Amino acid sequence: MKSSFKKVIFIFLIIFSAAKIFSDPFRVKQTVIIPMNESAEPVVKAGISDAVCIRLPDNLTFIQGIELNIKIPPVVARCPNTIIYTLYENISPMPSEKTIDYTGKELFNGVYPGLVSLTVQIPLIRGNTITKTPYAEKTLIPEHSRNFIFIRNQLAMKGVPNELNSAEFTITAKPILMNKGRLIIRTKGQPAENLSLLIDDKIVELDSEGTCLLKPGVHNVSISGDSVRNENRQCIIEMAKDTVLEVDLQSTAPTMKITMPQGTSVAVDGQMQEPKNNSLPLTPGEHTLKFSIGGYEIIKQVNIQEGRTYSINVTLNCDIQEN
Repeated sequence: MKSSFKKVIFIFLIIFSAAKIFSDPFRVKQTVIIPMNESAEPVVKAGISDAVCIRLPDNLTFIQGIELNIKIPPVVARCPNTIIYTLYENISPMPSEKTIDYTGKELFNGVYPGLVSLTVQIPLIRGNTITKTPYAEKTLIPEHSRNFIFIRNQLAMKGVPNELNSAEFTITAKPILMNKGRLIIRTKGQPAENLSLLIDDKIVELDSEGTCLLKPGVHNVSISGDSVRNENRQCIIEMAKDTVLEVDLQSTAPTMKITMPQGTSVAVDGQMQEPKNNSLPLTPGEHTLKFSIGGYEIIKQVNIQEGRTYSINVTLNCDIQEN
C-alpha cells in the first residue's frame, strides 16, 4: 500500500514539473494589441508590467520576421538592466485587450539597456537572413500558427525607483521582408501529364498552388511534359512581389492545314477523311494523300513528324494559250 502511494506521489511530481516547464502562469497590468498591416507601421505605448501582442498579417509569404523598434523612456535608460522583456509561445487564452491572466512558455529573455532605443528582431522562419548586431537583438523563432507574437515587460529586481512604474515604451512594428519574389505559373491549352519545370537549368518543384520563391532578377523558365511542346520563357522577379507567367501548352501531335476548292474529297492511306476546321490530324510516319475533285485526282506522299504543322494548298490549274 505504501509503495503504491509513493508511486502516485512520484507520478504527480513528474506531471507538476512538466507543467512548470511548459506552462508558466502570470498576470499583466494590461494587454496592448499591435495590428500588423501593409499600409502603415502601427505604433503603441506599453508600460513596465504590460504585455504586447503583435497580430501578424494573414499572408506571410514574403515575411521572414518582425522588427520591433522600441523607444526607451529616459528613466529606464538611467536604470539599465532593471526591466526584462520576455518572448512567449503557447500562450493561453487567446490574447485580448480585456485579458490579464495568461499561461505560456518563456522562449527568450532580454533586458532594456541604458540607451534611448532598442531594436528587437523576431524571426518567423528557418533559414532566415536576420542577423544579430550591436544595434539589434535577434530572438529565437516563436511558434506562431495562430498568427500572433506575445511579449511581456516586467521588473528584473526589487528596490527600483517608483517613477519606473509609470514609464511607457513607444513601440513600432514592421515586417522584415525576405529577398525573394514569387513566381506563379498558370498553364492553359493542351492538358499535360508529368510536367517538369527548369528554372535557370535547375529542376524546381512547384507547391500545390503552382508557385515557387525565387531571388529577384531575370530567370529562364523551361516547361516540358508528356504530349506537349517544350515552352521556354523569361521572367523578371521583383522582391516581395508576385510574378504571373501564363503558358499556353501546345500539343505535339502533328497537324495538317488544308486549303482546297469546295467539293474536294480527301483520302488518307485509302481511307476517306473529313477535314475539320480546315485541319487534318495525322499520326507520325509515311502517309499517302489523295485529293479528288470531279474527275481529277492528285496523289502526294508525305512524311509526318511529331510536333510539326504542315500546310497543303490544293488548286485546279487551267492554262490557256493562244497561237
